Amino acid sequence: MTPSLKENLLRAIRHEAPHHVPYSGEGAYRLVDHHGRKPPRVGPDEWGVQWAPLPATYIAGAGEPLESYPIVPRATNVGELRGAAFPDPTDSSLFAGLLDGADPAAALVIGQHPAGILDRFLLLLGMQSGLTALISAPKASKDILERIADYHAGLARGYLAAGVEAAWLADDYAGQDGPYVRPELWRRMILPYLARVIAVYREADLPVFFHTCGRAEAFVPDLLGAGVNVLNLQSEACNLAVLKARFGRRIAFFGGVPSQTMLLGTPEEVRQAARSAIVALAGGGGLILAPDQPLAFPAENLSALVETARACGHAERPGGG
Repeated sequence: MTPSLKENLLRAIRHEAPHHVPYSGEGAYRLVDHHGRKPPRVGPDEWGVQWAPLPATYIAGAGEPLESYPIVPRATNVGELRGAAFPDPTDSSLFAGLLDGADPAAALVIGQHPAGILDRFLLLLGMQSGLTALISAPKASKDILERIADYHAGLARGYLAAGVEAAWLADDYAGQDGPYVRPELWRRMILPYLARVIAVYREADLPVFFHTCGRAEAFVPDLLGAGVNVLNLQSEACNLAVLKARFGRRIAFFGGVPSQTMLLGTPEEVRQAARSAIVALAGGGGLILAPDQPLAFPAENLSALVETARACGHAERPGGG
């Protein structure tokens, strides 16, 4: 019996021999946002960070998280954040109408979190001041990181109460050349708080998707250990095939097709990238084929990805890892 698209997606995540390689655009999942997840186009957000709109020439993708960029942090040092008011994740209005238009029987409902533990800390303080504070003021930094984690854990519980079936978390730790926060510092200062948030979903036996940019392989073992089920990594910066060979059935991927190829490549180049991802990553399950990031891609390239997924998602799966 052919499984539903949703069940097939879950089989891929669990490495349980899916019927076909699930892919973005087929309707197997639905991303939902609590009210206020995106920062404003202009002005202060609820955390006190000032934002400005992206240039008019920038066209955001339908699922892209940001349409603006931060220009002024809330504080210049971590001490200024002690006692500062943070948003209330228990506000029931955050989740009003969350599942309107969604069909949980047909598609996995994935609740998206806003800026992650480290990302929020750096937004509040600015990149340089925030990274410096992790080293120079660890106790004060931990106090703020704990409050940020409390906020995310509260959001997680609100999402669960509203009927969400999976989580999408995001936090950045690396650039194109490697980590900008030392992995050992990250394990000490960030991972314990991130793990607390992930645990809310894992205790409910729900999948956790995690996005992080850059060359982030150094963080993958700890993310898997903390309970992440599906990683959305930047395939131009990370060698996903090596990660699959190393971690086998412990790792699943959302993505696999480089954003640059989707943006600037030809449809044939997109087809080749999609075929390569299926061959390298889909064996025994463990792949949801998609662009690495939700940008505004040319329609012909989106069509090329979908066509390739439909044509190759059954025939080119190698044996399980």
